[in-house]
Amino acid sequence: GTGGAKTGGNYAASLLPQSEAYERGCQQVLFLDASGNLEELGGMNVVLVRKDGTLITPESESILEGITRESVLRLATDRGLRVERRGIPVAEWRDGAASGDIVGAFACGTAAVIVPIGRLLGEDIEIVHSGPDSETLARSLREELTGIQYGRLGDRYGWMTRLDG
Repeated sequence: GTGGAKTGGNYAASLLPQSEAYERGCQQVLFLDASGNLEELGGMNVVLVRKDGTLITPESESILEGITRESVLRLATDRGLRVERRGIPVAEWRDGAASGDIVGAFACGTAAVIVPIGRLLGEDIEIVHSGPDSETLARSLREELTGIQYGRLGDRYGWMTRLDG
């Protein structure tokens, strides 16, 4: 992709894999870098949740910056949660989910806001997140962010601008 520029070329490479994902019963594709580190989903950012509440999200120059991801990470930080931005090998996600250290994952982006990831399926990997802990934080952050967006909660960040017309 083109990283920092939002162009059609960023999404064109995902069309065939996305079609194959649908055929396997999946809703999104996950892209890795050449080293096997997480990058992003076909149209959204990805965040892993550790059992201690730490959020881990990929840091890469090839990921398009996302205001939704930045907003979610800000809300999490203000709740006192730790946020790590770094390379994340897919094996770390697999092993962390198996050991119980990683209890959930979610996708975030403009259209979906925040969506829990229940399962990652690949040629030689399957990661399943289930149970109440797998979605609790994602749903709570979604409620807070959409509450601010729709005016149900106060906007202590100055993110909203009222347009009178």
